[in-house]
Amino acid sequence: MTFPRKLLTDGEDVVVDLRPHWAFLGWPLVATVATVLVAIGLEAAVTNLPSPLLYVLLAAIGLTVLWLAGRVLRWVTTSLVLTTMRIIERSGVFARRALEIRLERINELSYHQSLAARLGRTGEVMVEMGGETGVVMFEHVPRPAAFQSLITEQMSALQYGRPATGPAVSPGPAGPGSRAEDRPHSLGDSTPPTGAPVVSATTAQQRAAEPTVADRLTQLSELRRRGVVTEAEFEAKKAQLLEQL
Repeated sequence: MTFPRKLLTDGEDVVVDLRPHWAFLGWPLVATVATVLVAIGLEAAVTNLPSPLLYVLLAAIGLTVLWLAGRVLRWVTTSLVLTTMRIIERSGVFARRALEIRLERINELSYHQSLAARLGRTGEVMVEMGGETGVVMFEHVPRPAAFQSLITEQMSALQYGRPATGPAVSPGPAGPGSRAEDRPHSLGDSTPPTGAPVVSATTAQQRAAEPTVADRLTQLSELRRRGVVTEAEFEAKKAQLLEQL
């Protein structure tokens, strides 16, 4: 289940939409496999299992399978989304929970992997923010180093691609005795002809900073090469970008 586009703001795009690593299944998966193996071993070792023992094994298998099914349902309904403006974690089967972190609020990024997590290619990503929020940790992140790198790239693009802000200076009326060089101006004192579009320096800078469709296709190919996006997600996003040509 992909992230709904209706939840995106104007000009915001999804960079990557992740499910938790399979290690998220954890102990329910281990318990289910162990119970099934024990039941198979007893069935092979004992010709006629006593009815009480058989009922105990069936009950144990049923409980562990239900435990695993509940964890799988949580896995399916949990997603970690990185957009061009935010990090969003959504989870919950019946009651939904969402956590949103805007990229401009992030002060520091780090990740942690134990030896077992490195072998399984998973880990935790820590996001440090200012104020009372402190550190937010995302667990069971697939390829945490690559995910951290993507966040850093989007933070850099957001910082340097943002148009300059500040109070606009508009030319005022020329009073008696005022000179042309004393009046505030932006690009010159000439008035554009009637009907001609007026393009400010800020607008031109913003347009120049926006990535082209070709740039986005290149970034998308790089994400597929890293394994961050699947082949199906790559083809779907590629089709959307080609429609803009």
